Amino acid sequence: MSNQVAQGQNLDDFLINLADGLTQAQSRLNRAPVLNAYGQEALVYHIPKMEFELKLDMTSTSSSSAKQSSKTKLAFRPSSPTNQTQSASSVIRGVMVATPIDSGRPTPVIILSAEKSSTSRVKLEVRGRNSLGEPLSNSVVEINIDRELSAKLNKQEQRGGLNRGTQLSLATLTLDAQGYASCQLNIAKTEPKNQIIAISADLFSQTETLLYRHQ
Repeated sequence: MSNQVAQGQNLDDFLINLADGLTQAQSRLNRAPVLNAYGQEALVYHIPKMEFELKLDMTSTSSSSAKQSSKTKLAFRPSSPTNQTQSASSVIRGVMVATPIDSGRPTPVIILSAEKSSTSRVKLEVRGRNSLGEPLSNSVVEINIDRELSAKLNKQEQRGGLNRGTQLSLATLTLDAQGYASCQLNIAKTEPKNQIIAISADLFSQTETLLYRHQ
């Protein structure tokens, strides 16, 4: 972590600088796991918290313009024995604590797959579970054809992309008790071969994209 603390007009600048340094330190630890005797990754160090103490000098500054009266602002800088211009000084103590994403709740996982039924029909299967492997039953999944992405992948931006007849049988799916649901992709008969059709499925905060090539 850097020993330098950036100067700024607000206390936020110093706190953000500390948080950035902490993030960089944890990132370096993540890239350097401890190996066991067999050369396998055994553990990774984790910084649970960081206590800090900031000693700042506050200097008042004034600014004025033709339309506004003079305003006084406070500028902050790290305390230094050689600084003779400060109007006041302050010590800020605190703790930065590691907090798991989503308050530690298991994160949702979505799996999207395709199975060709016929020349113009494709069965799309969606499976939803959490990171513990538990099915997300009764959850609603939004499923769409990403026509913009499909056009870019097929380099058809100037030709309008996929045929309008290429559609999904359903726009929303409800997962059953096993966390499973399905719908049908109907491909227009005029759709050229080897077209890439991008399908996206959204479940809570997760999005899965499937690229299906029409054969």
